[in-house]
Amino acid sequence: MSSQAVAFLSSIFFVLSALAADAFNINKMLSAYPDFTNFNNLLIQTGIAGEINKKHRVTVLVVANSNMAAVNGVSKDAMKEVLGVHVILDYYDEAKLKQLQTKQATILTTLYQESGRAKNQQGFLNMTNTGNTPVVFASAAPGSKLDCTLVKQITAQPPKVSVLQVSNIINIASISNSASYLPDASAPKLRKALAPAPSRAEAPAVSQISPTKPPSANANANANAPAPASTSSVVSLPSRDYLASSILMIFSWAWLLLPMV
Repeated sequence: MSSQAVAFLSSIFFVLSALAADAFNINKMLSAYPDFTNFNNLLIQTGIAGEINKKHRVTVLVVANSNMAAVNGVSKDAMKEVLGVHVILDYYDEAKLKQLQTKQATILTTLYQESGRAKNQQGFLNMTNTGNTPVVFASAAPGSKLDCTLVKQITAQPPKVSVLQVSNIINIASISNSASYLPDASAPKLRKALAPAPSRAEAPAVSQISPTKPPSANANANANAPAPASTSSVVSLPSRDYLASSILMIFSWAWLLLPMV
């Protein structure tokens, strides 16, 4: 085999290794924790899991099986909206949250806001470090309850994905009061699945952050419009199926080109 062929194949392996190292799978991460089986199953059934796996920086707020009753039996569309609010389009681990300025809200953009279906601030979360109690998460939508608190860090792969446990499903008044939130025969069903024993990830390093200011009146007016692709800070990564097909295609071409080198 010529030196050119060796260099060609080496470059292919380098690129594929870099892509594989940067990928993650939220379902595999959560499967190590039986307490979140129901939440994990709903991520799969609604398609939210696939959207999470394509993100470059994301934080998932998970809820234990015992506190999932608030979404039991709701329609699939409403379930997807609610779960989308539990996916923050940025990286926050427990150490980073503790660096927030006390009693000052930070506005977070969620996956639901990115969908373009959110209205009246439904796609934003208020995150506040109260100082005396755990960090509080609440929907920015008017009339939503301030009853969701941080429990603990579950796992993380800094700086790509962080999984935080919260006390309960985040209440979004304008969604929970809508007709789509009513019980539906086609709604995703909560079911249990066996999972391996949990493993503890190393605690991520502390990083300093600065609270962001709430959106202005003009920003609120445009909140429903999805961000232009050219200015978005969220970068999508290839899915595992796409990566596998790309590997097969590259090696097929390499096999055909080798006799010519």
